[in-house]
Amino acid sequence: MLSASREHRRGYTRLTGQDAAFLSFEGPGRPMHIGALAFVSNNGWLDETGDLDTNRLRDTIADRAGAVPGLDRVLHSAPLTGWPLWISDPAIDWEAQVQILPAASHEAEVREIAEKAMATPLDRSRPLWRVVIMPGAPGSSRFALAFLAHHSLVDGIAGIDLLAQLLDRHDTLPARAPHHRPPSRNQLLADELIRVVEVPRNIANAALGAVTNQRRRRRLVRRATALVRTAVRLLTPGPTTLLRGENEGTRSVSWFSVEDRPLRLARQRLNGTPNDLVMAAVASAINSMPGKRSPLHFRKLRAAIPVSFRTRAERYNLGNRIGLQIVPLDPKNGNLGRAVAEIHKQTLIQKHRGDAEGYEVLTQLTAWLGRWSQRLLHWLAGKVHSYGILITNVPGPSRSYTLGGASIEEIYPLVPLFGSQSLSVAVVRYGGYLRVGVTSSWGDAALVDTFTQNLQQAFAQIALAPKDAMEPAGAPVPMRQGEARA
Repeated sequence: MLSASREHRRGYTRLTGQDAAFLSFEGPGRPMHIGALAFVSNNGWLDETGDLDTNRLRDTIADRAGAVPGLDRVLHSAPLTGWPLWISDPAIDWEAQVQILPAASHEAEVREIAEKAMATPLDRSRPLWRVVIMPGAPGSSRFALAFLAHHSLVDGIAGIDLLAQLLDRHDTLPARAPHHRPPSRNQLLADELIRVVEVPRNIANAALGAVTNQRRRRRLVRRATALVRTAVRLLTPGPTTLLRGENEGTRSVSWFSVEDRPLRLARQRLNGTPNDLVMAAVASAINSMPGKRSPLHFRKLRAAIPVSFRTRAERYNLGNRIGLQIVPLDPKNGNLGRAVAEIHKQTLIQKHRGDAEGYEVLTQLTAWLGRWSQRLLHWLAGKVHSYGILITNVPGPSRSYTLGGASIEEIYPLVPLFGSQSLSVAVVRYGGYLRVGVTSSWGDAALVDTFTQNLQQAFAQIALAPKDAMEPAGAPVPMRQGEARA
């Protein structure tokens, strides 16, 4: 097959199965882009009249975006197969990718803008990312920035790295990234024909390698087993609760911060990972929500947890390298210590078996079978409702970012909704705090506010939760190379 590097030299990049899946999952009322909301100090960005110098700010961000490899990509389709391709566009209007809005007089207006941005799909005729500048009210000490990038372009870790490249530069503005000459249609058609012809040979080589090489055989068995477990979980129906519903149309968002130090102490006391504590807090918050007739029950409720497979060498690469764990959520009747222990036990079992690899294998198979298989997968997820909520916990930077010397005070992640999901929670550590973003398709904003308040309270309770009456969760399992704790 044509390697990714060879494709890049030929002026295009073929999307991986994972990247293309996020395009297939999208619909007119179901956007699939990741968002981040940042609040930035005005220091150094005011003009002579004391207003935010939005034109200079836009030009700075546009120039930096032009130096990031891959942000000049525009979607195209391969002839014959229709598979999506990234092709660089040398005529991009970088300034048009940065939108300037009127001043937002209070946080409620910022929330309305963020909700509209998360509910509106990105224009596929342009690069699939956008930056929105929201000046503060006159006399305000800071302004807001919204970053939007399609999930086919970045996963959570790649999104954080992209923010660093757009914002956190202390040197002079970098040069524009070099553009590759776009391929002709005949060249694309020839490459697709070669790919189709080579597929049987590549499958045969992989099978032969598994037969003759013990290490490859063990890896094949492990990944095949993980695929079966993932398929079973995805096809196992979950309960009908408040978390299940149509996610087309509007979006409601909210965000808040939690001091990280008390939670670090709680992790040591409760013998849990950062993600275990986040899942236990979400379980507690959901358990306090009213259902249609009664509180949500947890007999079959599960959470989808993305797991990163990026190696150090793959940092700052665009695209997706993620697996998926599907973890039961059980609040243990309000005993948060026991809830953390049970969640920790379940995640350790899945990590030890390598279950998260099953989703990666599944999306690789869809790349062979075609986009119809991805649409079928998403249709089944919506009908079966195998998990009730997506929870992603992305490692944040070790230091605070700046923009032209101005402090970036807060960053909140926002993630899309999948299938028939009605709620997603995203967490990133930044500036000594957990920055928590909530995305929902609930039409009632009061319901989202109630969940957000419950989640804040749950984090406060976990910080004080005792370890009593907990079952030992076992020794930590070493992570394989390339796997990061999400």
